[in-house]
Amino acid sequence: MSTKNLHTLAAPPAGRIFSVVTEDPRSPLHWLALLQHEINENIVVYSRLSPQRLGQHLNLNRIEFKWLSESIDAHSLSPSLERIHHAISTRISSDRGVIWVDGVEYLIHRQGFDAFLSFTRSLADELTGSEWTVLLPYSPLSIDATELAHLRREAIPFNIPQISNVSEEVYTEIAAIDNQIIAEDTADNMVEDVDEETLPEEPMTLKLLSTIPQASLTPSVLNRRIQQWHEMGLDVSELHHAVNAEPDIAYQSYVEVEGLVRRAVECEKRIRMIEIRGHLVEAAKMRFRILQLTGMDAVESRLDELLSGSM
Repeated sequence: MSTKNLHTLAAPPAGRIFSVVTEDPRSPLHWLALLQHEINENIVVYSRLSPQRLGQHLNLNRIEFKWLSESIDAHSLSPSLERIHHAISTRISSDRGVIWVDGVEYLIHRQGFDAFLSFTRSLADELTGSEWTVLLPYSPLSIDATELAHLRREAIPFNIPQISNVSEEVYTEIAAIDNQIIAEDTADNMVEDVDEETLPEEPMTLKLLSTIPQASLTPSVLNRRIQQWHEMGLDVSELHHAVNAEPDIAYQSYVEVEGLVRRAVECEKRIRMIEIRGHLVEAAKMRFRILQLTGMDAVESRLDELLSGSM
């Protein structure tokens, strides 16, 4: 059995808070999955991903985790900065380990950048002298340049290292998780079809899908629609709780999310237009925001300004 590279998989220094700046804030979860196998420390994850989707990246039996959602679930935690701060403060009072908090963009949109910066500063103060590290993964495209500079000062960037040599048993366990996911996907595809739509064979761009009638919205059908939207890169994590909800509640949740998706699709068409006009950086930031289904009003308003020629 090959041995791991101790330097490569070492956790960042304890007693501090770090940014993990990446275009895809969830891609470093692979590094976190390897880390959970290779260090004898606690790993705590606060994520916008539902337990079902988080389990596709990490072995949930070997970590502590909370789903940042208003959903009624044993693992859910209301995505308010106050509650997250309280949970982290309580946890770091003993033991040692790594705490991962994703959904930074969502939290900023929900409570404002100033509140999130204060949250970061407060955590940094509390971490001093502790045996814990907090990591904040986020995309630079989702945050204003000035705000990004402030956040990087409070939580300096930590570069996720390239993984070279890790133990064979790590990859064996990760492969087992992947195989389980494939088996579940295969089983899902065997359920009855609702309409002409099937899961895409190729990566999808944003496009409108036909509305699912309420009478046809079974849990398996809703799961498939969630998967289709995930394939487009849309963050529809809030919809996972509806899969096991009462039919009327499930359909209402589906309708609300579908409304946001339709707005995102229309915005994406207009974003292409401002790209043609040379607004490349702003277009990239807008595209990231619409994929998160957050800040739609602001994006639409800004698109109106740019396309009307008022700016």
